Amino acid sequence: MAAGFDMPPKHETSVHETPEHESPDYLAERNAAMAAVTAGFVGVDQSDPKGPSGHAYGLRTSTRLTSDYRQRTGRGCVDVTPQEVVDCLRGAGVKKWMLMGLHGLVGYLPMPRATQDVDIMVPYSEKAKAAKAIASAWPMLTRVELSQVVRFLDPADLDPQGNPKPVIDLMLPWGEFQRMILDQHVIIDAETGNRLPTLEAVLASKYAALVSPHRSQEKKAYDAGDFRRVILANSADIDSEALSELGAHVWEKGGEEVLRFVKLCLDDQPLPI
Repeated sequence: MAAGFDMPPKHETSVHETPEHESPDYLAERNAAMAAVTAGFVGVDQSDPKGPSGHAYGLRTSTRLTSDYRQRTGRGCVDVTPQEVVDCLRGAGVKKWMLMGLHGLVGYLPMPRATQDVDIMVPYSEKAKAAKAIASAWPMLTRVELSQVVRFLDPADLDPQGNPKPVIDLMLPWGEFQRMILDQHVIIDAETGNRLPTLEAVLASKYAALVSPHRSQEKKAYDAGDFRRVILANSADIDSEALSELGAHVWEKGGEEVLRFVKLCLDDQPLPI
């Protein structure tokens, strides 16, 4: 908890008693009060873009925003673009790769945004070749080997705690559903030739993050927003059978639950995470 923040006093409740601030009456009172004071915002969200931006446009926009940020900071940080990483792996003869993270899903979003690192997934069989190629192309980056990812950090770009920021994450398929994604859920963007996850692969990946006990609530909030935005922008194109199959490989009951999550998003309801 942040220093200097004082929590309000706790009220004792029994095991089965709902805290006052979570009771239906309290929430209804809050909703009525806020509906009155925010009445001028009715309909504002309706003017936001609703459909997917498209992979090539989304990737260009995200790349431009990130590069512009790095140039403006003027700290000498390394500006690595997703296309440069793709070209690096192609040049090294890596065959089975896929853009993941924001760059993998940005084309499904209505409004592209920036991210500070490039996530790209390869199978374990191509890990050594891919890692060697990246290390050779960007020797100024610090390489850190973890069980499910090889991280490349920029020692010239530090966070507020003095730690180098990740620039490239070479991801490895840690679960069966990710191996399925690499093998069966790839699309080739017609304009860029990039290998990208299908819509169902994006949703299954976000679902896996949302239900992971090792994912912080802070990051789950981002995941939930992306999950919801992708669904709302692409609802007519979701293959429920393919998504359920991937979800079932996240965990045994994931096939049914991921479809429930989709329905909750379409109904503008909160996710149970």
